[in-house]
Amino acid sequence: MKIVCGALIDENKVLIGQRLQSDTICPNQWELPGGKIEEGETPYNAIKREWKEELDIDIWPYYSIPEREMFGVTKSIMVYPYIIKYKSGKPKLNDHQKVRWITLDEINDYDFTPITKKVLYIIKGSYNLFLREPD
Repeated sequence: MKIVCGALIDENKVLIGQRLQSDTICPNQWELPGGKIEEGETPYNAIKREWKEELDIDIWPYYSIPEREMFGVTKSIMVYPYIIKYKSGKPKLNDHQKVRWITLDEINDYDFTPITKKVLYIIKGSYNLFLREPD
C-alpha cells in the first residue's frame, strides 16, 4: 500500500487531526492528514486531493521528504511525506474529530499513529530546514 501524509507548518506549529472514534484503524489517535494514493495518481496529486477531501483546505506541496517504507499497524506501507503550505480554506471536520496546532516539542503529549510519529520525528530532526528560528 502507498500513502501520503502532509505536515502543514505555520508559525513553527504543525496542524494535526484526531481520527474518528469509528475508524477501524487507529481510532482516536492523532495524525498528519493524508491517505491512500489511488491507482494512476502521483503522490503530489494525492496529497492535494487528500487535504481537500479531509479538511477542505487547498494546499501546495512545498517539500517532498524522501519516501520510505514504514510499518503501520498491520503491514508494511510505502509512505510519501510532504511539508505543505496553505493556499486557502478553513479546516472542516470531514474525517477528523478535532484539529489542533501543536509545536514539535509537544509530540510526546499526543497519541499519534505509528507512521505520523515517525514522520514528525523526521521533521523535528530537520527543524532548521522547515521552520523559522525563534526570534
